[in-house]
Amino acid sequence: MPVQQVQSKGIYHGLPVYEEDAGLTAIITGANGISGHYMLRVLSEDPKRWKRIICLSRRPPLLAGGMPQNSEHISCDFLQDPKEIASVLKQRGVLADHVFFFSYIQPPPKSGSKGIWSDAEELVRVNSALLSNFLEAMKIASITPKRFMLQTGAKNYGVHLGPTKVPQEESDPRVTLEPNFYYPQEDLVDEYCKNTGCGWNICMPGPILGAVPDAAMNAAFPLAVYATVCKKLGQPLAFPGDINSWQMNQSMSSSMMNAYMEEWSVLQGPPNQKYNTCDSSAFAWEKCWPRVAGWYGLEFKGPQDDAQYMA
Repeated sequence: MPVQQVQSKGIYHGLPVYEEDAGLTAIITGANGISGHYMLRVLSEDPKRWKRIICLSRRPPLLAGGMPQNSEHISCDFLQDPKEIASVLKQRGVLADHVFFFSYIQPPPKSGSKGIWSDAEELVRVNSALLSNFLEAMKIASITPKRFMLQTGAKNYGVHLGPTKVPQEESDPRVTLEPNFYYPQEDLVDEYCKNTGCGWNICMPGPILGAVPDAAMNAAFPLAVYATVCKKLGQPLAFPGDINSWQMNQSMSSSMMNAYMEEWSVLQGPPNQKYNTCDSSAFAWEKCWPRVAGWYGLEFKGPQDDAQYMA
């Protein structure tokens, strides 16, 4: 019977021990974003296992104390021609055992729309181009990893469009109410891996929490700013939503836990497998909001008027 050794790191418990893996090379794309940042932090914890971590993004990651010794940044724009990207990769001698793909562009919402994802067609166009150009560049540069990890998310199940069927399972059919860039990205990775013999994994976290400079697309950052301003003004922490959002059960995902899971997926997980990577620590703002207020020494207000507040 196989035995898996586990370990604890801070608040994270039951993490696998990888005794046999050493001298690996990884590519992290989008390393200056929240997910790529934490992927770099996790891989850099073990320079024996990950001897070279190559961070590909237009701007370098902003880490306290600078880049880890076993990592390097190479400036790349994945909207360029694949031949230009490949030229940069060749010049820097880039190879990879494993690729972690987090590159993402958020286009402006449609005029008059309140939703940041309202321009679904442009989301598909630009984010498909990022991945397609990179995959083609790897082929031109003769880079063939053993495993390619693509991070998508809970929008795979249509959570941004309304209520979804539960439990959300990786085998669920695609939600086609509107274009979703996750699906063409999945198809691109699948085709690339079939043509090259590389294995793939797709990890799907929920809303991601973390602390990264210049990466504000997570609930923790604006909530911290809001609470800090309320503290300065001497005002209670008023909940900016209706009773439904106040009482709705939801789950979020720790960016550090996501990275641990994604490392496991390429090292020990079976190839060609999708994973839900949500923390599954369900909560409702009804119970969480008073605690957040307490951290800042604030009084709080719950939902006030359904007609005035929008979730």
